Amino acid sequence: MRESTIGLLTFPIERSGIHPTSNLIGILSSLTREPIPLVTGNAGRAFENDARVRFSGVDHAGGGSVASRVLQNIATQVRMARRIREVDGTGTWLFFFGGEVLVLPMLAAKLSGKKVILALPGHTPLMMAPARDRLLLPAGILTGITCRLCDRIVLYSPALVDHWGLGQYREKITIAREHLLDFEAFRVKVPLDERPMAVGYIGRLADEKGVWNFVRALPRLAADTDLHFLIGGDGPLLPAIREFIRENGLSERVTLAGWIRHDDLPCHLNRLRLLVMPSCTEGLPNIMLEAMACGTPLLAAPVGAVPDFVHDGVTGFILAPNTPEGIAASVIDILGRSELTSIAETARKCVEQEITYERAVERFAAVIEGLGD
Repeated sequence: MRESTIGLLTFPIERSGIHPTSNLIGILSSLTREPIPLVTGNAGRAFENDARVRFSGVDHAGGGSVASRVLQNIATQVRMARRIREVDGTGTWLFFFGGEVLVLPMLAAKLSGKKVILALPGHTPLMMAPARDRLLLPAGILTGITCRLCDRIVLYSPALVDHWGLGQYREKITIAREHLLDFEAFRVKVPLDERPMAVGYIGRLADEKGVWNFVRALPRLAADTDLHFLIGGDGPLLPAIREFIRENGLSERVTLAGWIRHDDLPCHLNRLRLLVMPSCTEGLPNIMLEAMACGTPLLAAPVGAVPDFVHDGVTGFILAPNTPEGIAASVIDILGRSELTSIAETARKCVEQEITYERAVERFAAVIEGLGD
């Protein structure tokens, strides 16, 4: 147990960031005697009354034009930097969601004599690339600066070192995960062979998630099978996806569930025969682990830390090629396999062994203690 407090900072998060941030707060709380100083905002205001933290809110409003986005980002970083300077008693700051672009707050922490850990659940430049975001180059520059400034970089898997182009920082990289699963909630409630013939995608509806590949596979799957489809989540692509479904006469076959509360995920996962994850880039997606715990087979693109858990034909299925045609062909092939139930059971046992609170605390304790004071 550390005497000095560990501070946690994230760029103002979306709803999808609440659960991972809560997991990390729980892990860090076991390593310090005091409530965790938490700087975040937007959906992160869910932690305002959380007894585990000392909350400091900074909200962010995204701009429309490039100039407006840049100005808003700078203003948000300035406010976060001020919050860091105002917090007493922290020996270490851990930067989480979006931390790789937060140069000004990181400078504030370093100039105050603090140690800085950069924990990367994703890689902002790679997430921006599929949409050809005009701020991709600045994001890459900012990421290079923060990777140089920080004292330690935490990744979910050694595979991410090369996947995210972080080889030059290899000496400061450590592997740890904040992922935790409630195996009482995320479990097999409906046997696989008793579930409806439904295939789903659950996640952010954005270019980097590859969701368009799944959506564009639906007309072919609808023509060749009696499957129904679930698309759960929200994001910038939702209006276009809704229009595509309408134009292709798929409204009776596709359920657009919108944002799914975390507590409701086990119910949805237990209604699927297969979950498709066609992402262009990933860290270690929670939905993958949650699906495995629920005995829901996975068809996933081999990006990020996904291959650490999805072994083709053993604990799930690797998607290749990651195209609409590839998805349609793979879905039909997988649902016809007799060994699907045993593969789902092997996947469930895998996550039960690997994703534990004790292991998460042990790894983060090693990261923080390795910095010294």
